[in-house]
Amino acid sequence: MKRLLLIEEDTDIREMVAFAFENNGYEIVKAAKDISADETVKINPHVIIIGQGTETKLCSELKSKDLTVAIPIIVYSPSIEVARINNKCVDAIVAKPFELEDLVHIASRLAYKN
Repeated sequence: MKRLLLIEEDTDIREMVAFAFENNGYEIVKAAKDISADETVKINPHVIIIGQGTETKLCSELKSKDLTVAIPIIVYSPSIEVARINNKCVDAIVAKPFELEDLVHIASRLAYKN
């Protein structure tokens, strides 16, 4: 079973996204805000999904550590915000609005590469 770390401040969105992934066989670890790279190592996710607004600091930290550099990171954000996201830190960017099925497909593709 693949483990997904989902970081989203909005409770409703977090639960909706988690539900979609749970129905596709993922173990979900949910967080409402940024967590450290050390905490991420303990969780040992196969893929990380981050909602808008929290991605920059966490992505930079994760991609600078040997133990977390290979973990795929997906960020979703409103389409007008997508251009500002640092492509060097993330493996995929999904513009809102999006279909949950598309997000699951992208995450699965990245999770199973590792």
